[in-house]
Amino acid sequence: MATKQQPISPEFWVHPGETIAEMLEDRGMTQKELAQRTGFSEKHISTVLSGKKSISAILAIRLEYAFDVPASFFNNLQANYDVEVAQWNETHTIKAEEIAIAKEITNSVETLLNVTLDHGNHYQNSVPLLRKYLGISDLTMIQKLNFGNYRGQFAGNTSFNMMYVWQYLCEKETEGQTTVPFNKEKLKESLPAIKQVMFEDFSTHFLRIQEILNTCGVLFTVKPHMRQAPIKGLTVKTKKNQMLIALTIYGKYVDIFWFTLFHEIAHLLNDDYLKKQDDAELVQKAEEEANLFAANQLIDPTLYQAFIEKGDFSEKALVAFAAEAHVLLTIVIGRLNHDNQSWNNRIELRQKYL
Repeated sequence: MATKQQPISPEFWVHPGETIAEMLEDRGMTQKELAQRTGFSEKHISTVLSGKKSISAILAIRLEYAFDVPASFFNNLQANYDVEVAQWNETHTIKAEEIAIAKEITNSVETLLNVTLDHGNHYQNSVPLLRKYLGISDLTMIQKLNFGNYRGQFAGNTSFNMMYVWQYLCEKETEGQTTVPFNKEKLKESLPAIKQVMFEDFSTHFLRIQEILNTCGVLFTVKPHMRQAPIKGLTVKTKKNQMLIALTIYGKYVDIFWFTLFHEIAHLLNDDYLKKQDDAELVQKAEEEANLFAANQLIDPTLYQAFIEKGDFSEKALVAFAAEAHVLLTIVIGRLNHDNQSWNNRIELRQKYL
């Protein structure tokens, strides 16, 4: 379970003034004498000792003269006390709006980061860690920070709080994957190598794809499917001006993953990340072009059309066509299902990632 050190309760706070009072007692020194040694008024010294004032930087320096104790000791006492007070205030002044957002996004953050948060007290306890994980001091600011360059890409039930979580955590995870500038031509040249990965051990697919994309200047990650987040994938230019492809495994189906991968690659090759995402018609056109690109990259359209016209969907014919098209059998099955072809549905041949 991910934990955050709980703020110290006020009854256990030790104001630096208490420590100074103990030092006076140990040395047999009065407040008046300390005032004279430091050049501060007795009233000021009294308010510090009573916890009503903080130790200023100049007072810390003069306390060093008076006690022969480094000024940093007093500065640290004050800093630690201030942090205790701030942490207490941060966890005890959480707005209802933040709690509502925490309730919406906590489960997804747990899944994406593989952590467990404390949901007690109606999600109030998870707010401080969510702030830390998401790089924000107030969850209600997510709407203002929301990157917004995907707003036109997804269905109406998309949560922009969830979208921020998705993109922010994907960017954080992929930081440092590569420093290579994005190279569109190299990405085009790498398409056959990327497709060839599908014939390798399934457990290596994601890492192998990442390795190839990184050489093209593209960051890559695969995350579990999130409710109200991108249905299948996201392609964006990060705040550090790097290209990022982040995918889910919708239903864990192998064919959907590979189609989505080439769909998102198409968005990079077509410069869709540079286009306005609030133009519905433009977005729709970009999506259709990416769909066509992905379908044709996986299965040659001429071969596919000839296969459909033959009308032989026996397992033997399916296996032979997959070999001819140089693609996994499960991708042929997925394509036929998607196209609603009238055939003997062999869903048992459709593979999933574990």
